[in-house]
Amino acid sequence: ALQTHDQVGNRAFGERLHALIDLASWRAASVLLLLAPQTPLLFMGQEWAASSPFLYFTDHHAALGEHVTRGRRQEFRRFARFADRDACQRIPDPQRPETFECSRLRWEEIERQPHAGILRLYRRLLALRARSGPPEGGHYDPGDVVPGFSRATILDEAQGIVAMRRDALAAIICLRTPGGASPRAISLPSWGTGEVILDTEDPEFCSDPCPAARADSPPTITFQRPGAIVIRARSPKPEA
Repeated sequence: ALQTHDQVGNRAFGERLHALIDLASWRAASVLLLLAPQTPLLFMGQEWAASSPFLYFTDHHAALGEHVTRGRRQEFRRFARFADRDACQRIPDPQRPETFECSRLRWEEIERQPHAGILRLYRRLLALRARSGPPEGGHYDPGDVVPGFSRATILDEAQGIVAMRRDALAAIICLRTPGGASPRAISLPSWGTGEVILDTEDPEFCSDPCPAARADSPPTITFQRPGAIVIRARSPKPEA
């Protein structure tokens, strides 16, 4: 999972992860999640980067509800941000109906950007996950712990660049890039050549595309900002 109801709901203002990071990083992290071998867990609305928060809300009787409201605000006073009493009072009251209503998904969002593009990305990645299979004549590494899945490899820890393979697919994921620094190039996986079939910066997934730069000789990919590409392996040509 990238986020759960506990992680989001226990924040003072219920911010979802994609509201705390840029959408380019969110798209990249989503590739890492959806192509990993484990069953991905999606928290309601993350598949379109829902704008509604997920606040902590309750429906207790008045006496208990008062204790819950007071206790929650007192709990946050341990954090410097909420050391001031007025700051604590701005934390939504879990007992108020509007706190619950604010947490409802806004389904109409899926028809407009940037939500529509994120939803298309999730659908495409889930389809690739369902259809992935080994290339003709392909083989698995001896160290595989899941059939058809090779261990992920950290290519650049500072920039959060990870390469991973799932059957005939490989993904290169860049979770962060230094602001204002020159983009750095990385070599494509040594398991073989392939064709790029998905880039999180494709216009169908984002309204402000900033595609990764690709070079064939030597094969490299340069990320302009956080992002990910997915490559499908080509079957090796038979020797003459």
